[in-house]
Amino acid sequence: MHFQPKVLVVDDDINILAAFEDFLRKEHCYMLSAMSAEEALKKLKDDRVDLLVTDVRLKFHSGITFLLDVKSRLPKLPVIVVTGYPDLITEQDARACGADYFLLKPLEIDRLRSAVRKCLHLNNN
Repeated sequence: MHFQPKVLVVDDDINILAAFEDFLRKEHCYMLSAMSAEEALKKLKDDRVDLLVTDVRLKFHSGITFLLDVKSRLPKLPVIVVTGYPDLITEQDARACGADYFLLKPLEIDRLRSAVRKCLHLNNN
């Protein structure tokens, strides 16, 4: 049986979620999606997840508060933080909160692929 990593993507933009789904399918990953921190926390509680990709700006909830909450519950879970608002958070801040990678939107697909593969320890074939 082939192991398919589960990636939870949290973003309140349906188009970004669709793009991630397409990208992750090509990376042979199974994607769970959430449009809010609350929905994401429920999925993290109910399901085994191998990687979390989250936007910093979420409706009704700071992505940073969410990140700290997730890391307090699941300290070993790798996290990629993405943002279109680099003025809201620096890479240093994101890493201090537990992020493994910090990527700016619009996402460079090669950087995203590299970050996902490193977080999931996938070989680069």
